[in-house]
Amino acid sequence: MDVAIVNRQQRTPRESFSVALPPVLILGGVLSAAFYGLILLGPLDVPVLRRYCTNHPVAIASVSLFFTGLTMLMFKWWTAVRQTAWTAAAASALRRTISEGGDVTPAQRPAWLLARWQAADASLRNCWFGRRVEQILQMQISRGRRLGIETDLEKLAEADADRQHDSYSLVRIINWAMPMLGFLGTVLGISRTLGQLDTELLATAQQEAMNQLTAGLYVAFDTTATALVLTVALMFIQFAINRVELRLLSRLHTDMQQGLTAFLSEDPLDGRDALLAPIREMTESLIQSNRRMAEEQAAIFSQTLARREQAWTTWTGEIAETFGRSMSEHLREALDAHVNQLRELQDHHAQYFDTRWKQWHTNLSSVARQLHEQQKGMLEHTRALEQLRAQTVDLQRMEEAILESTLRLEHLKQIEEASACMVEAVSVLAISLERAGVIRGGPVRPRAARPAAAAETARPREQDVDGEPSGDGGAADKDAPAVSPTSRKAA
Repeated sequence: MDVAIVNRQQRTPRESFSVALPPVLILGGVLSAAFYGLILLGPLDVPVLRRYCTNHPVAIASVSLFFTGLTMLMFKWWTAVRQTAWTAAAASALRRTISEGGDVTPAQRPAWLLARWQAADASLRNCWFGRRVEQILQMQISRGRRLGIETDLEKLAEADADRQHDSYSLVRIINWAMPMLGFLGTVLGISRTLGQLDTELLATAQQEAMNQLTAGLYVAFDTTATALVLTVALMFIQFAINRVELRLLSRLHTDMQQGLTAFLSEDPLDGRDALLAPIREMTESLIQSNRRMAEEQAAIFSQTLARREQAWTTWTGEIAETFGRSMSEHLREALDAHVNQLRELQDHHAQYFDTRWKQWHTNLSSVARQLHEQQKGMLEHTRALEQLRAQTVDLQRMEEAILESTLRLEHLKQIEEASACMVEAVSVLAISLERAGVIRGGPVRPRAARPAAAAETARPREQDVDGEPSGDGGAADKDAPAVSPTSRKAA
């Protein structure tokens, strides 16, 4: 069966360090059944095995998991041993092929070596070493240059190391599950023992009850011991096989590096290509990265602009709507308040103008009445002045007539008496006018008649008429009342 599995793996190449799960599970189940058959049929009917492997279903499950993990590790060990032998043979074949290609130009060496390697034995090409050689050559051909072979070897070695670590996932799960099953068996055994404990038997026959209790506890702890022992054994086996695979990985990398690095590395004389190739590669990668970055930045920028434009449009629309609504409300309120203020001002000014107009009308009416009254008073004064003027003219005529008559008089005494009478008449007239309010001034009292003084005043008058002044005339004039120019002129 092992030979058939190996031949099938040889015919269908699989990734390195990978193992098919169905054959492992089937063979693990077969080994578990064979182990328990040997215990039950007699060859392995040992009290220790029967006690620790068949006392509980959890112990049987732990043993089955152990045989499954052991089968997995045996497959890996067998594969590692076979791959170690094939790696040695493939490395020898590769060195022989490389020794034959000394005349091949460095630029054609990857294609020539790939063609020669594909013509080799299928067992050598399908092993892990052979597949890695083909991958390196294809990478060199697709790259189009002879640089970076060390990097390619490191990448493939890291990939094989990752696959080798992942191939132990099933074994790691089994190593975790078996102790858990042991603890589960312990819990189940203790709970079953306590459930089957007879309290009456414990009261009557304590020794027999304690024997039953310890027997149940033996079974519970035996499952844990079995699981722990099997886990430790499987972990040691895993460690040993892991070391074998790690040595295989190291040999794969070493043989590959020794065989291909010197043959496929760059020509020492090709300094121009050696110097320009990294710069050209860096330039191309930089240009491509810049182009991708520019495209990504342009796409991000366009998306950002579109989002910003949409957000700006939405925001401006909302702001415009809000602003228009608020402005309309504020303008409506302001206009309403302004209209109300204008109405109040209009009413106030209308009332004020009506009041002022009434006051002006009243004042104008009173002023008109006063002007009318003053006009009437002026008319009366004018009439009084006209009458006074007429009376003055009459007095002037009278004085002229008196003067003419006085000049004609022969007797001075008669003239004096007439003059005195005239003077009295003028004084009376002036007093009457002043009392009537026509002439402004203090009223003149009428002088009393003095008959004794008439003879004394006759002489000066006569002297005045003759043109000779007298000494007593000044005193007489002083005692005489003031006479207006008009009366003096008439005298």
